[in-house]
Amino acid sequence: MRILLALVCLLSLQPLSAQPLDSLYWRTYLQPMSLVPESDTSSGFALLQPVIESYRFFFTAEQHWRTINSPIQFAFLRYLHQTAGVRHLILEGGYSYGYLLNRYLETGDERLLHKVVTNLPVCPEDQMAMFEALYAYNQSLPEADRIQVTGIDLEHAPELALQALHTMLPAGDPPASIARRMQQLRDLHQSPYYDRRQVKRFFKRLQRDLDRQEAAYRTYWGTDYELVQLIAINVLEGMEFGIIRAMIFPEKWPEREARMYQNFLTLAPRLKPGNYFAQFGALHTDIEKSFKWTFPSLAHRLNFFPESPVAGQVLTVSRYLPDMMQDYKPLAEYEAFRELVRRAKRQFPDQIVLASMIGEGSPFHRLRTNYQFLMLIDPELEKVGCD
Repeated sequence: MRILLALVCLLSLQPLSAQPLDSLYWRTYLQPMSLVPESDTSSGFALLQPVIESYRFFFTAEQHWRTINSPIQFAFLRYLHQTAGVRHLILEGGYSYGYLLNRYLETGDERLLHKVVTNLPVCPEDQMAMFEALYAYNQSLPEADRIQVTGIDLEHAPELALQALHTMLPAGDPPASIARRMQQLRDLHQSPYYDRRQVKRFFKRLQRDLDRQEAAYRTYWGTDYELVQLIAINVLEGMEFGIIRAMIFPEKWPEREARMYQNFLTLAPRLKPGNYFAQFGALHTDIEKSFKWTFPSLAHRLNFFPESPVAGQVLTVSRYLPDMMQDYKPLAEYEAFRELVRRAKRQFPDQIVLASMIGEGSPFHRLRTNYQFLMLIDPELEKVGCD
């Protein structure tokens, strides 16, 4: 065993280009992945197995608007559910997004699923297929083991917040003191022509009423009262913040990271026991600060901020994205990753490959890279979707 480790370390000190294609490094730290369910515990997923017991929150990175995202998301979710105690899928969407998707997972109502996924900046058909697969998977499990979904972002679409509150409306009539506000909710939900000012005005008044007439609303909403309050706050913060602009303008990014982190802290105590899996845009999952993106990412906050319930227990599987690497990584690191990609493509053409960046034996350990694991996807599989 000592000889094997010594050989790995010796190879790791050589330039990547000098290592033979069939060298110990390439066979030890670089393996193809399979998205086929029956292959969950084999191939590239085997690289994760020795370390997953030390972690509670698992991130995979995606490049938005790619059709490969949803198959990867479900494959990791299923694997981590079976091997790492994951019971929560954390979503890059608002509270209402998570609530409505959980309703779908409870009821199988595909009309509701269609409405949810077509109101967000995702690939609708791919997300439909992913959540249909998750519904079928959950149905095969005991209720206590089923996966729940939770949105921690600001509200991307106020329409979903209206849909969530309308879905939560109790069957009986509301108390007279809040009847008018509830009728406004019904009217807005049913109208295809309202503007954002109407929605903002409604949620401001609702939030004010929830505080001033707490007893009436608690009587009416029952156990959903606190979730209603959280959704109302999240919608108002999202509309003030400008979530779409925040996805485009870098000066807004630090605040969005902070808000997503705070939303997770708010929701985590309300969730059933279990570990977490999330697939977010790649920059959100960088566990260390980069030399350009100097503020702490969501993954960094979760792993290093002392109040985080998963501090020191966050594992990230990042993505090789050439433009991002070139823009955000030092030149030496960027060139090393380019060599890794060339080798992976030669050895495993037309496949998704998982590379391990951790461990003294990995040649990337000495680069102090902020990646723990890295996914390399052959460009032939990386098709743009969501036209």
